[in-house]
Amino acid sequence: MEPMPKLRHSSLAASLLALTACADAERIEPPAPAAPVEHTATFVGYTYDGVTGERLTGSTVELLVAETTVAGTVAADGRYVAGPISAWDDFTVLIGGNGDAYRPFMSHNARVGLPPELSQSDDIADIGTHQTFFFDAYLFPLGLTAPTVNITVVTGIPGEQPNGEYRLLPIGPSVLVSDPAETPPGVPGQIWVNDEDLQGGVLSGSIVNGTFTLAGDQLVYGVTYQVDIFGVAGYQPLSSTFSSGLETDKTFTLVEEQGEPLAVVSSNAATCIPPTSPNASSGATVTITFNQVVEFADTGYPGGSQEALDDGISINSPNANMDGLQNTLFADLSDTSQERGVSASINGAQLTIDFNPSAGLEVLDAGDPIIGVTYSGLTNVALRRINAPSSTMTLAALLGVSSITCD
Repeated sequence: MEPMPKLRHSSLAASLLALTACADAERIEPPAPAAPVEHTATFVGYTYDGVTGERLTGSTVELLVAETTVAGTVAADGRYVAGPISAWDDFTVLIGGNGDAYRPFMSHNARVGLPPELSQSDDIADIGTHQTFFFDAYLFPLGLTAPTVNITVVTGIPGEQPNGEYRLLPIGPSVLVSDPAETPPGVPGQIWVNDEDLQGGVLSGSIVNGTFTLAGDQLVYGVTYQVDIFGVAGYQPLSSTFSSGLETDKTFTLVEEQGEPLAVVSSNAATCIPPTSPNASSGATVTITFNQVVEFADTGYPGGSQEALDDGISINSPNANMDGLQNTLFADLSDTSQERGVSASINGAQLTIDFNPSAGLEVLDAGDPIIGVTYSGLTNVALRRINAPSSTMTLAALLGVSSITCD
C-alpha cells in the first residue's frame, strides 16, 4: 500500500488566506448615497385691505402642495414668510385669519422653476438652489357689494323682446388691484390673484321678455365678467363683458343667425282657380312653400302685408244674367281690417292667400260668375326667415312677378 502524499505547508496557507480575504470583502459596507439635490422657494410679503390699502396684521398664510400644507409665519407688522417648497411643484396660497370680514382667499399657482441663469445649466443635478419671492395679497371686505343692475337684450327688430339664457363667468381680478399704481408696496406684478373670485361666482339664468336682473350680492365688486347670451331663437350666441361696480344697467344687441337666402320651393300661383260661386266662403287660394320657416316683415305699407293684399285685389265678374247687378268689392275704408275678404296666413314655411267672396262683396249677384281674381301689390308684401331682418324679401321678388291671377 502506497503512503498518502503529504500536503505542502505553503499551499495550505495560501488557501486559508484566500478564504479569509473573501470573508472580509463580504463585510465591507457600500458608501452612503449622496443627499438628493433640492431646488426650493420661499415666499414673503404682506396682506392688505383691497379697498383702504391698509396693511393687515391678523392674516394667516399657508402653502398647499398636493396633500401637504406648509404653514407660514406672520410677524407683528403683518409680514409673512411661507415655505420652503419644491420649485417643481404647483401650489396653492391660502390666506385667512381675518374672521368673516373678508372674502375667502385661495390663489392657485404654477411651479416657480429654476432661476433663469441656471435653466439651461448642466449642473442642476449637482447644485441645489433656493429662491425667495416677495408677493403681496389684497383681500376684499365682504361688506363691499356691487349695485344691482338690469340687463336688457335687444335684436334688430324694434320692439322685439327675446327669451333665452345667460351666463356670467368671472375672468379678471378686481379692478381695485388691476393697475400697478394701485399696488405700490411690493414687487411690480407679483400679486397673488384670488382664484376664489374667479372660480366661485358663475351666474346663470333665463332671459324673459328681453331682460334679466343681477342682484348686487351676487356680484363680486370690481370683477370683470364674461357675459354669454344664448338659446335665443334665430340669433347667434353673444359673448361680451360686464364689470361690476364700474358699469350700471347695460344693453346687449344680438346678431341674427346666418342662413341661406329665402327661396320659393313650390307654388300653385300658375294653376289657382277663382271661387266657384260669389256665395262661396273660399276661393282663389294660392299656396306658396319656402325653403325655410318664414314670417311677415315690415315694408312700411299701412296695415302691413295682409292689408296690401286686400287693397290690391280685383275680380273679373261679368254681368252674365244681364239683371243690372254686378259683383262688386267693398271699398277700402280702413288700414286695419281686410274689408274685401282677403286673408293671408303663414304656417311654418307655407304662405296661404285666400279670397272669401261672401264677405268681400258689397254687391253680390249669385247669377254672375267670378271668372278671375287678381292679387296685385306683391311688392308691398314682405317675408323673412324667423327673426332675420336681413333676409327680408318681397313676394314679388321671390315669385318673379308683381301680381297673381287665378282664372
